[in-house]
Amino acid sequence: MVKYNNTKVGKALILFLILTVISCCFMSGCIEHDHDHEHDHDHHVSDTTKSDLEKITITDSLGRTVEVPKNPKRIGISGSGSGRYFGYLLQTDKIVAVDYQESPRQASSNERRPYMIANPEIKENPILGTAKGVIDSERLLEVSPDVVFMSGYSPDVAKTADMVQERTGIPIVVFYSGDYVKNSDRVDESLRIIGKVLECEERAEEVIKFFNDTKNDLIERTKDIPNESKPNVYVGGISYSGAHGLDGTDPTYLPFTVLHAKNVAAEMKDNVTASTGYAKVPKEKIIEWNPDIIFVDLGTRNAASGGAIVELQTDSSYRNLKAVKNGEIYSVNPHTSSGTNHETSLANAYYIGKILYPEQFKDIDPEEKADEIYKFVLGEKVYDKLKENVGGDSYQKIKL
Repeated sequence: MVKYNNTKVGKALILFLILTVISCCFMSGCIEHDHDHEHDHDHHVSDTTKSDLEKITITDSLGRTVEVPKNPKRIGISGSGSGRYFGYLLQTDKIVAVDYQESPRQASSNERRPYMIANPEIKENPILGTAKGVIDSERLLEVSPDVVFMSGYSPDVAKTADMVQERTGIPIVVFYSGDYVKNSDRVDESLRIIGKVLECEERAEEVIKFFNDTKNDLIERTKDIPNESKPNVYVGGISYSGAHGLDGTDPTYLPFTVLHAKNVAAEMKDNVTASTGYAKVPKEKIIEWNPDIIFVDLGTRNAASGGAIVELQTDSSYRNLKAVKNGEIYSVNPHTSSGTNHETSLANAYYIGKILYPEQFKDIDPEEKADEIYKFVLGEKVYDKLKENVGGDSYQKIKL
């Protein structure tokens, strides 16, 4: 009897202990089947929602056919100056990941990019890679934008875009962001591509029309000025992959082109390989050209040598230049910073026009005109801040 009772009690005790352990496990979270199922369900809903977005098919600037979500709300940007056109189209609020060059690591107290002055919050977004144009797939997947827009124009960019798209499943759209003189049609095409994807096509057409109307105004003002009454001009200190001295120029410099100016460096236009129009000129050539007027791009101040202004002050080779002897040296704002800032090129053109042809530009205040351009293109007047960032020397005669 005693033996039987002990066995019965022992079994009951074991059963009680097992039930107690199971109960404690549920209470303490040792068993999370329901939680995991809920988490998986949420993740599945998120993926489904993303995959169920309405899609459109576009052809990007390199001829790649890409299927993208219609009117995506979260975009990534990659490449030099990749935030610029989104500033033009007033779409920077959709940016959730940026190129290294658009990040705080490239932040500077003397910011020269108007779109970044107008939209400093761009720099607050996560960085896609550790260098310009580099996309780390893990970083991209962590942010998981709906689409990435990549600035570029070479076949290598297409290969990178294809590789990242294949690895991550996130569509990559390549757009052109280079020279506006010889390739304005490609710039216009890029704005239209971005406008179509982000459903801001009307704004894209407004920007394109504004650029064209502004260029046409400059062309009309100067088209009838006889060549013999025009001075020979040169622009130095143009930036390309960093700051340069007086030897950095642009044979297709937009202000000179639309003003029908006699650009002494124009003879080198067929040798330009940079997308921004940059060309390096031997000192001997500048001396041979002996321009009447020299304009200095203030981006030159960051050059290792001190830049074009210091060279004009200290290099005896330049002392006999007509522009130096006559005090005909003027400053213009940096138009090349992470690519070409077309709005600054146009603003510079009105200042240069005022210097070269005062009668044709007597109705123009260059600083007010600059802010009129910036206000339309970027939604903000940024001239004063840009001027502050270049030492207060914008649009002035330079005293050597």
